[in-house]
Amino acid sequence: MEEEICKNFAKKLKEIREKKGLSKGQLSSLVGCDMSYIGKIERCEKFPNLKMIAKFIIALEINAKDLFDFE
Repeated sequence: MEEEICKNFAKKLKEIREKKGLSKGQLSSLVGCDMSYIGKIERCEKFPNLKMIAKFIIALEINAKDLFDFE
């Protein structure tokens, strides 16, 4: 169950990033992390903490529920 949630989060983050027309590099600049970190999150190799998730929400100008709407 945990792994499925992580995979869905990663997929959703990538989907929203691409829909907004942002590269991994652009998003990494907006949230203040390394571009490789974004790639690792999107491949489920790393898992962001709540502070980083908040940065994604602000940078992508979305609601928190948008990142967790897997249904």
